[in-house]
Amino acid sequence: MKKTVSIVLGFIILIIILINLPSMIAHMKKYSFDHNKQFSIETKVISYKELREMYYQQMKLAQKLEGTIKYSLVAKEIRKGYDAVTYDVYFLEDRPQIKVKIELPITKYKDSNMTINFISGTGKILEIYEDGKWKAFSKKITPEIINNNE
Repeated sequence: MKKTVSIVLGFIILIIILINLPSMIAHMKKYSFDHNKQFSIETKVISYKELREMYYQQMKLAQKLEGTIKYSLVAKEIRKGYDAVTYDVYFLEDRPQIKVKIELPITKYKDSNMTINFISGTGKILEIYEDGKWKAFSKKITPEIINNNE
């Protein structure tokens, strides 16, 4: 009787491990990445087209990595990063003639297989180049600013 219970219990534990294996692999990879994580704030002068292209490439990278077991948690972080910069993209979309000086938080993950760079948070627009002049900009981009075309 004890042998049967041990076999059944061992089989149940094996099933639980197999079910959770993808999640465990993803967490181990994320843990490894977090130890090699580099974070920086980059200041860039950028147009709408350039920011949109960065945004699009980051979206494609997130989609590509979400389809993997190993990098799925990293993909979630990348997706959060491009979600955070969405308002900046929309702000510039309505004003394609301007450029902005923007601070972007950039995270870089590196392991033996690949290096992943991505925008990891909300950008801060410092200045706007419009009509041949740089103008200070101290507002936080919100839906109201986008909709009011300020």
